[in-house]
Amino acid sequence: MPRKTLLRVAGLIAVHIALVAPFVPLSGILPAGLGALSMTAMAASLVLAARWRLVDRLTGGPDKSYGAHRWLGICALGGALGHWALADFSGPGLVPFLADGGEGAGTIAATGLIVMTAAAMVRAIPYHLWKASHMVMGPIFVLGAFHTLFVASPLSLGTLPWAVMALASVLGCLAWAQTLWRKATPSRLVRVASVERFEGGVDVTLRAEAPLPRFRPGQFSTLAWNEARAEAHPFTIAGGTETERRFVIRAAGDWTDAFMRDVTEGDQMRLGRGVGRFLPQTGRARSEQVWVAGGVGITPFLAALEKMEPDQGPRVTLLYYIRSRESAGVLCDVERRVLQLPQVHLHAICDADVAGLNPDRLADILRETGDGTQVYLCGPEGLKNMIVATWAAVGKSGRIHSERFDFRGAYGLSELIYLGKPMVTAASDLIARQRTRLAGS
Repeated sequence: MPRKTLLRVAGLIAVHIALVAPFVPLSGILPAGLGALSMTAMAASLVLAARWRLVDRLTGGPDKSYGAHRWLGICALGGALGHWALADFSGPGLVPFLADGGEGAGTIAATGLIVMTAAAMVRAIPYHLWKASHMVMGPIFVLGAFHTLFVASPLSLGTLPWAVMALASVLGCLAWAQTLWRKATPSRLVRVASVERFEGGVDVTLRAEAPLPRFRPGQFSTLAWNEARAEAHPFTIAGGTETERRFVIRAAGDWTDAFMRDVTEGDQMRLGRGVGRFLPQTGRARSEQVWVAGGVGITPFLAALEKMEPDQGPRVTLLYYIRSRESAGVLCDVERRVLQLPQVHLHAICDADVAGLNPDRLADILRETGDGTQVYLCGPEGLKNMIVATWAAVGKSGRIHSERFDFRGAYGLSELIYLGKPMVTAASDLIARQRTRLAGS
């Protein structure tokens, strides 16, 4: 886990311990604090998953909020496990005859949280099953809220921690209801108007009979086949008109492999609205920018080039890194658009070039930019890391914007083997302690 994330987790633990400390006995501070951490982390995860526009804006976009969603899930799991192992339920409870039910609900919620978090971490589980499993988190949270509010607890009605937990419970339930409502809202029906395949991918244009919701260059939409219970996948919008949307999709998994192979003109699909905060500046009042694209990462900049008009405003340097012209698919389109835009300077670098892309060549390009230049990055992690390191090495301080579409963030088999032994040991110790505690009660 990155150091920044560890510090965030430690800070959250400290905040929740400080929240409950004045209201519970000394022996109950840690379990109460961990329980509060689990509930607020679950509530925050549900709020992020609900994709409220204000929350997306505050977090910097869905890709950033999904990153926070993952480490909040770790906090929820860790807090639930610690609370389950250490808590000694005592006190009358808000409604005494519901206290036993509250304890049982907590056990079910903790077990469900363990199972669902484990499922979310395993990359071997197919994407559609992984995504569907997240729908169970709402009922798990409701059980956790029931446990929090009605279990026998030293926290009395009206205390600050109790009020915070009640607020978290309400927000989490509202967010879950919003997610259900969004799932029930039909996306737009569109028809495949054109298909152009290239090495490793496909360039597809979709057309609707009525005007589609507006989008901004850099945003993405979800696509799904027009079938019952079809899974929707996010793809960056490569351009479009009032009734059309263009996508350039690389084969990178089961869904995209099948899509590239099977999609044909006339197919019907479902299209979601444009979302996201990765927004290259296209107007005359823009800052000087460097756009960096790796392979299919050119898609947000295709939409931006389509939006731009020729002007004499600040320069835009477009660095497009590709394996080959055949695998780029849209390189000719990019070159054609750049010829019409004097403000855009294109550097198309191919693996087949003698020099290729290396830090020295990249540094020469970046040194030509002015102070305050903004960088927009869309490509593989290796390319992003090279840009960030070289940007710092040449002494530039302009902001770097990027998106990360690894929404799942799961682990492969080798990583699970490495992590599995200490996790199994810890889980075994926890179960043994829980059994001992229940036997003595």
